[in-house]
Amino acid sequence: MLSNLDVRILEIWQRRGDIGPVEMGQEINLSASQCSRRMQQLRQAGYIRAVRAVLDGEKLGIGISAYVLVTMKSHAPDVAQAFKARMLQLDEVLECQKLTGEADMILKVVTRDLASFNRLLTRHILGAAEVATARSSIILEDVKSTTSLPLRLAGGG
Repeated sequence: MLSNLDVRILEIWQRRGDIGPVEMGQEINLSASQCSRRMQQLRQAGYIRAVRAVLDGEKLGIGISAYVLVTMKSHAPDVAQAFKARMLQLDEVLECQKLTGEADMILKVVTRDLASFNRLLTRHILGAAEVATARSSIILEDVKSTTSLPLRLAGGG
């Protein structure tokens, strides 16, 4: 069970993944050694999957972000596994989730421009033997994009 202090540490850590125990201690009025110990315990308990930098795609020349809804030809386990393996090999695919409802999978993809998006869609997604249909929607404006979880929903918070 998470203590209120642990939840506060996780909230700060989500916003500032590079924060160390000294700065964390200053933020929550706890000694650096106590923060270090709690941060290590949270890591060991699996609350922290990874710490990464969030890059600016626009500055890097990534001009297209889109969602692609995929319907599979079959729901056989080997077909799904082949598609998943294919998606894991594509750097342009940022996310791939299995869904309930009309579509079977949703992908979040990024490419340099419309031409590269078209190649990705036709060759690697629609061109996949496992795929029956794919519907895409290009993101026009990034209104909200976060990886931060609402910790008010977490136990102990």
